[in-house]
Amino acid sequence: MSRRDARRHAFHIIFQFPYHSGWDAQVLAAATAHYYDGLEENSRPRGQDAKYVLRAVTGALDRREQLDGVIENFLQEWTIERLNRVDLALMRLAIYEMLCEPDVPLGVAVNEAVELAKEYGSDDSPAFINGVLGNVSRSIKESDRG
Repeated sequence: MSRRDARRHAFHIIFQFPYHSGWDAQVLAAATAHYYDGLEENSRPRGQDAKYVLRAVTGALDRREQLDGVIENFLQEWTIERLNRVDLALMRLAIYEMLCEPDVPLGVAVNEAVELAKEYGSDDSPAFINGVLGNVSRSIKESDRG
């Protein structure tokens, strides 16, 4: 499995955040188990990929307010409430990676979010996400990560 595949799994779980109330470690574990139960055995992340998925999903959940604050700072004439849920989940994941995964280059976090937006988002999602995340990326210095 590639990091791209692991990232896709993390996105699917992060996408569920707005549809459940009271997210905590127990809800996260149940949502993750339910998601994995729906996958074929050979499609489930293992080893380092499984650790990445758990780290990314847990990190995005734990830092949701911080991530949403970053997103809101870079939205122009939009509010976070107006974002479609795919775009929001992709931006939460990418910004989590930019801030907390120093082994992921900033440009890779942006590009991967754009690629997932092409697959899961609306027609406008890739350009919108690229614009917002490009600005976020430019504002983050490598020394600010981690």
